[in-house]
Amino acid sequence: MESQKFYRNSSSSYDEEKIEIETSKISIKKNSYNCHHHISISPDGTLVVSLNIENYQLNLYKLDRLSDSREINFYDSKNIDTSLKKLNWSLSVSNEFTLSDGTVDVLIAVSCFDENDMRYKDCSDESNESEEDMNMNNTTNDRTWIISVANQSRIPTPINNIGGIIKFLDNKGDDSTVAIIINVQGIKKYSIKNEKIKDIINNLDNNGWFNFFLSDKPIENFDFPSKFIVEMKRISNNEPCNFFIQQSLVRGRLIVEDYKDKVQTVDMYNLKTNMLENTFQKFEENAIGVGFPSFAISNNESLFAYCRGANSITIYLMENGLEVNTKKFNERNIQIIFFDFVQDDNKLLIVIEKGIYNEDTAEIDITPIIVIWDLFSSSDNCVRRTNDICSLFPPKHEHPQRLANSSGNLITITKDGTIIPILREQEIIKLMNPESNTRNKLLLNKSYGITNYSLSTIVTDFSSSTTYYQSVYNFTGKYLGTISENDKEIIIKNPEPWEQSKNHNRVLVYLNNRKSVQLVIGESTVQVWRKRKNASKFLEYIWVNKHTEVYRQFQIQNLKVGHENFSITLYIPSGITPQSGYNIKLEWPIKVNNIVDACQALEFLEKIKNVHSNPRKQFQFKNLIQQTQCIIKDCFTKKCGLWRMLDIRFDIMANLIRGNCVSIIRKILSSKYDNGKNKYLHIPRSYSWNKQIKETDLEIAIKCTKRGYQKDTIIVKYLLDYYTDNAIKTSNWMFTVSKAIPFLYEYQLEFYVKELFQKTCFGTNEIYLEQSNINTKDIIKSNNKNIHALSINRGLIKKNKPSFWQKLTSKLLCKKTTNLLRKKSTVIHNQIYMVPLPDFIVYPEGIDDKRDKLWKIPLKHLKMLIWPRDHIIEKEEKMSPFLRMVRNENRAEIYDNPSIAAIIDFKWNSAKKLFLRQVFIHLVFAFIYALHVSKPHVPNGHGKVLRNCLRECSFYWIILIGLYLLNIERIRIKYNGWKRYLSFYNFFDLFSVIFPLLTTIVPKIFKKESISHDALVACKSFAVLIISMELTLLLRYFEKVGAYVYIITNIFKKIAPFLLFMLIFIFGFSSAMFILLDYTIEKRPQNYSDLFRTTESVFFWTNGRWDQLDQWDVWQKEVFSLIGSVAVVTILQNMLIAIMASAFDDANEVSRHAALKYRAEMIAEYETIDKPSASQEENPRYIYFTSKMDYIKNWLKKSEKARESHRNYLAEIENDLWHYDDDCDVEDYYYDSNNKRKNWNHFQNYSYVSPIVGIPLSLYWFVDKDENNKKFQPSLMTSSIMRKEIIYNDVKILQEKIQHLIFILQNQQN
Repeated sequence: MESQKFYRNSSSSYDEEKIEIETSKISIKKNSYNCHHHISISPDGTLVVSLNIENYQLNLYKLDRLSDSREINFYDSKNIDTSLKKLNWSLSVSNEFTLSDGTVDVLIAVSCFDENDMRYKDCSDESNESEEDMNMNNTTNDRTWIISVANQSRIPTPINNIGGIIKFLDNKGDDSTVAIIINVQGIKKYSIKNEKIKDIINNLDNNGWFNFFLSDKPIENFDFPSKFIVEMKRISNNEPCNFFIQQSLVRGRLIVEDYKDKVQTVDMYNLKTNMLENTFQKFEENAIGVGFPSFAISNNESLFAYCRGANSITIYLMENGLEVNTKKFNERNIQIIFFDFVQDDNKLLIVIEKGIYNEDTAEIDITPIIVIWDLFSSSDNCVRRTNDICSLFPPKHEHPQRLANSSGNLITITKDGTIIPILREQEIIKLMNPESNTRNKLLLNKSYGITNYSLSTIVTDFSSSTTYYQSVYNFTGKYLGTISENDKEIIIKNPEPWEQSKNHNRVLVYLNNRKSVQLVIGESTVQVWRKRKNASKFLEYIWVNKHTEVYRQFQIQNLKVGHENFSITLYIPSGITPQSGYNIKLEWPIKVNNIVDACQALEFLEKIKNVHSNPRKQFQFKNLIQQTQCIIKDCFTKKCGLWRMLDIRFDIMANLIRGNCVSIIRKILSSKYDNGKNKYLHIPRSYSWNKQIKETDLEIAIKCTKRGYQKDTIIVKYLLDYYTDNAIKTSNWMFTVSKAIPFLYEYQLEFYVKELFQKTCFGTNEIYLEQSNINTKDIIKSNNKNIHALSINRGLIKKNKPSFWQKLTSKLLCKKTTNLLRKKSTVIHNQIYMVPLPDFIVYPEGIDDKRDKLWKIPLKHLKMLIWPRDHIIEKEEKMSPFLRMVRNENRAEIYDNPSIAAIIDFKWNSAKKLFLRQVFIHLVFAFIYALHVSKPHVPNGHGKVLRNCLRECSFYWIILIGLYLLNIERIRIKYNGWKRYLSFYNFFDLFSVIFPLLTTIVPKIFKKESISHDALVACKSFAVLIISMELTLLLRYFEKVGAYVYIITNIFKKIAPFLLFMLIFIFGFSSAMFILLDYTIEKRPQNYSDLFRTTESVFFWTNGRWDQLDQWDVWQKEVFSLIGSVAVVTILQNMLIAIMASAFDDANEVSRHAALKYRAEMIAEYETIDKPSASQEENPRYIYFTSKMDYIKNWLKKSEKARESHRNYLAEIENDLWHYDDDCDVEDYYYDSNNKRKNWNHFQNYSYVSPIVGIPLSLYWFVDKDENNKKFQPSLMTSSIMRKEIIYNDVKILQEKIQHLIFILQNQQN
């Protein structure tokens, strides 16, 4: 037994709110590792390697054949340095890989290092030495061996003289193997080409100049994140950091944790990609921990388990970093020391140490306990435990050397060198797979008397797939004949009301003596009904065959029943061949998942809801739906953590959406604890459990609307509101929203997009970033702009290795000069925000992202001089969600959003190259055309020749540039179609090229004499006007000019219908005026000489021009002019002014963001064209930006008004849609360790309760952390169980000591 102290220290030198973890128990210095055996396992879990540092012997095993080993000597016994035995060692083994010649090779890495070298020393201000110089100054005992098993030789590497924690990354499918070595100086990655290993061994010598002149391509150096460095500094004050570093490495990831502003943050860096893979957050008032934290990643990399040294474990979803479940031990004297996912990630194996104070020794006696948590089991017995009597798990401080885990495999090595696969030990097997009740498999026959006291096989012949008949049995297997559904003993009369036939086959089994539990097997369902003492009945379990085809009805292969339990094997035909079906086994109540089956049943019932129009059967059908919903409600109201686990594992939310369960979905999304905290019962996902891309729940909800009425889209609204409300704290809730936005346009749900971008999360998602990760130029720009997107490096920062000359000159630099350069810094004044749309600008997976080779890039640029770039992304489904939104959105209002503005600002840095190129081409075209049509002043004598020369040259340049611009438009038409020119700007772009070309080419083709000189001059003048207007419109991409252009175009759109009406009215009035003048005067005035001039004159009445009306004096003229002044001048003109004023006000409100709309359209074009020198960094998962506070405040006020205006009847639904709450009051029960149903009231009268009684551990010992279960926390029963559990343990320990004392006395007597 060991002793330990549990306490915490909340002081911190760098963060007042940082709760530090005091590692008094786990002290590497105090508990130094004295065993000489080390062990490691390959990333794929197939190979095991052991090291004995006594004789430097390596042994390689295959996990499935541990009895056979291959011995490997990695150290020359003649040159053994005895001091090496006093060092710390690290061991690693790679996966097997096959070379081109068929050779199978494995790499083994061994590294040794001194403890003092694992203490962090801040020498940034003390020396200007390079990292290589510091490595040379280190102790000569630090070294690393990388050994090729196939060649039985050491591979010379640049890390030969470096020591640290060594690991191989998973190289499955790669042509190289990557080794990482980590010490306090940073992370070093060395990549070894598998095919070149033999050449390296044969051709390279490891001499003193090896590290200095060797190319730096195969090795990369990275700094630790600053949070990690701070923690190493703190630990180095007491002990070395090697144990801390070892614990922070999990499945090729570096885990960095921090606690700040009441937020527990865990950053996960992928050591293979060097990028920040995800950030996991948990909002806690305080963080209490004892010892080092523990981490685990599931084998399919879907789940991440985390414990920060306390007595609770949190499960996160890897793809988005959201918390799924947190369970805690309801005893403070428990410390979690290890856990890992086992059995295909369905279980979590936990090792804890329970401390009990020993009054005799005044110390804490430690009892190691192994716990199994069935992650996805709905059974109350999902938590099981046993004491680690055989000491399978070594002490915590020996885990890095003696315990290895990978791909769901656990191995340990004893002090005598014996390797033990832990999961194959009998006590672990029994713990993971507890034995169920005894079932005797009997031959199926037609006799009625085959019984068994505990479980029996129903005696019927189900071998035929076509013979079905209704039979009744009891739980002993006795046949009771056929009973009418009107019999009083039958709980449910018509369990399948959708069946057409009245005599369809059903099997009924009474599962207890009182016949209060009944199993019903129908044509397409298996149901369990229970009747209470008050005669009310409820559905306890339902399973449905999702196949509705007649030829795919299930067939019963085997059926066994017992007291309140049964086991049934069903065969589902495939419909193709009789042999291609599959079997399903149901073992109720323990080995079935009644929640998942109930959700699938609701989807099935929604499909067949319109089969019958009979009111009686419709009532029975609705009753079955209601009873099924009660099963689901009982789960997510009492077992929130389990519900979330099942949701991510079995997609049960998708079943509810397809089942149109509006009321249940609303209840799930709005459920809160008694303290008002959201339960977060739904976790959005983009990947299925097997890591395949799936339809998200939001996409399913959108598609289920089938472009119907708004009232049919309420589930979409619920989900959008749920995600956006939760995204205020973290944007990880919005992964699926990013993908679903294009579908909202596709299914005519644009009104939800407008409402979506008015949500608060798009302007309040603040985030803390270290200033070292921000570019200095970005900091300067951000202080001068309302919105500025930042270029953030969230990955591991790579160390810039100095060149040869930099190494020589670095020592000559003055230390003072270096310090002055380091002191220069720029402070960022504005708050940093994150766009709450992850992956919004990322292209879908599977899109080829090929980069041209460097020598091809200049050729590509030369080609662009004579030929425009083609569009390489043509299909919309291959575009990013952002591009798809831009292509479908015509409103500028959508861009009135800080996050969208930040995205556009981020992407504009690249797209403006295309814009500037277009502006330059149009400027050249305009200049040459102006030169062509003008009459330049030239010196006398040469004027005519020079003028003709200039015109001829400009003519050909106009043709070349014009054709180039037309070719651009041809490519655009090919990509977008003719609908592109429905836009005024796009049409004007085309017209501004075609018209000047026509005015240039037509005079050349036709003789000048055949063309009117005045008409030609007018056309050329108009062409110059068109080109100048085009240049003006190109300025719309700038904020101020873009606002003006938007206002003008929107005013024109608003008044265009009225202008048409006004012109029609004026034309009618002018026609009447023209006829009047024919009959009233002899000589018609010049302004009214024809109908066109008359119309023109009447139109100019609006400007006060009454030309030549005073030349004749007839009363008809007076009447018409009076009517015209009232109708045209007074009414129509003032109406036009009012409409223009209204249009200006509306356009002016949005005009500030018009430039963003124009830029977005340019970005959409740029993103789809060929980019020879593009970079993947242009499309990061997350976008960060800075914003001035005034801008954000103004937007929040405006968005609040918009949200109020967006409220509609879809959101105005009754607060409680559960019309069946009274019928859902299922009696309070649980299943004990023997799978017997027990009522909680049964134990209220017990005066003594101990674990022997069989109360499931999941109900009182290892429970959901956030559950406010009234049954346990405040009640007398909870304290009674906990108190008696402690008493029971104390009594048990006392008994063991007494027995031990008796044994000693007996031996003394002998």
